[in-house]
Amino acid sequence: MIKNHFTATGIVFNSKSEILMIHHNKLQVWLPPGGHVEENELPDDAVLREILEETGIKAKLIHNRKELSLKSKYCRQLATPFVALHEDIEGNGTHNHIDFIYLCQAIHEDLLPQENEVDGIGWFTYDQIKELNTYDNVIKTIALSIECISNKKE
Repeated sequence: MIKNHFTATGIVFNSKSEILMIHHNKLQVWLPPGGHVEENELPDDAVLREILEETGIKAKLIHNRKELSLKSKYCRQLATPFVALHEDIEGNGTHNHIDFIYLCQAIHEDLLPQENEVDGIGWFTYDQIKELNTYDNVIKTIALSIECISNKKE
């Protein structure tokens, strides 16, 4: 039986354009904060909740969308993920994460890690992230997110 779980991940930037990374206890790799979207939860709410729960950082979404200017009270536009990935967790296609990855800005930068899930936490430059034990898709997604953020500042 195939299990597909929706997850939300935040690539969180601080005021120095460093990126928030956590060392995940179970996986023993460095990742941006994130986790499962709970039942009846919207993914753009889930990413902010997960960031706060895992790191103590309150963040806001960096919007990556064109506004529709909707007038109906029965329909609203959700935040568009920066990218969505299909991640094969077991390596055999039976357990997958559909990961909505959002760009975020830290509202404050004081770290308060959730020790039952995280055994390391910090703000890192891209060059430092390339040296961490992490996945190739994490490095590539972060590189693209830095490029996107740089283009928004121009």
